[in-house]
Amino acid sequence: MPTMPTSVYRYIFQYSKWQQVVVICLTLALLPLAPVPLELQRRLLDDAVANKDVALLVQLGALYVAALLLTAGVKFAMRVQRELISARIVHALRRSVYYCIYTVTPPALLQASKQGEDVVDEGTVVSMLSSETEKLGGFAGAAISGPLLQIGTLFVVLGYMFYIEPAVAAIALALYSPQFVIVPIFQARMNKLSAKKAITVRALGNYIVDNAEPDLLDKPPPEGFTQITDHILQLRTRFLMTKNIMKTINNLLISLGPFGVIAWGGYMVIQGEAEVGVILAFVSGLERLGGPIRELIASYGAITDARMRYKILNDSFPKNIDPEVKEPMPVLKKPRKSTSNA
Repeated sequence: MPTMPTSVYRYIFQYSKWQQVVVICLTLALLPLAPVPLELQRRLLDDAVANKDVALLVQLGALYVAALLLTAGVKFAMRVQRELISARIVHALRRSVYYCIYTVTPPALLQASKQGEDVVDEGTVVSMLSSETEKLGGFAGAAISGPLLQIGTLFVVLGYMFYIEPAVAAIALALYSPQFVIVPIFQARMNKLSAKKAITVRALGNYIVDNAEPDLLDKPPPEGFTQITDHILQLRTRFLMTKNIMKTINNLLISLGPFGVIAWGGYMVIQGEAEVGVILAFVSGLERLGGPIRELIASYGAITDARMRYKILNDSFPKNIDPEVKEPMPVLKKPRKSTSNA
């Protein structure tokens, strides 16, 4: 029986397997570059500046600039590939939605349609073909490479920090760890609100489609329309409040990281147990950790949101499709170039 995969990741791999491999390779190439600027900063202060070695200062400075340029180039290639994957998945999803709603219509619905019954909610289809596929497609580009890059960066930078000064690195890790408990709790609540909002937006589209145009023109908004839009506003308000509470707590914890490192690291410098370059490298390292932590939190939210949206999409398709239908899911091909006569 023709059907869409039950997992959003299986669907993404079905239509972008080799493009995902390219993005993963670019992501893996980025990971070794993460601690390079930190080490170069440390050596610039502790070796070149402390010893007043101008030649070493120029050499390390050139290496620092080269590392930044190389990192920027790889990130550019990765971002472009991600965007291309997203565009491809949006294109594939729209074809799949049309296929599952119209092409392989169950016999019962087909017979009902021939008898004049309305068997398709056009408002729902419009919502699926527009905003819902766009949001799922936007997730597809970074579905794997995003979490891989963020988790990899966290491990590489933390590993470098533990190698240089384990005590200071442990303090930073302890200050950041609570986020990995807080985020899943808030995200579960946000996903429930997002699912309710997506279904309510579909209901709004169906309401407009189901009401005849003469009944809507030159009249105040009907009660049904007002009730649906009010409910959407309530859901959105609760979602935004939950989201901002979570972000405030996370940002506070991230901001405490540099304070802990500077306080404890400064004490170690005063006691002669560490050098200033080490503390500078750690503060810079915390900045590099803060970004991946925020992005990892966003990725976790995007993954759970995409799974929820894909499930809603899949559950909206007609059930009991005729098992005798042999037509497969549509094969994704490159768009045809439009031709015009001069």
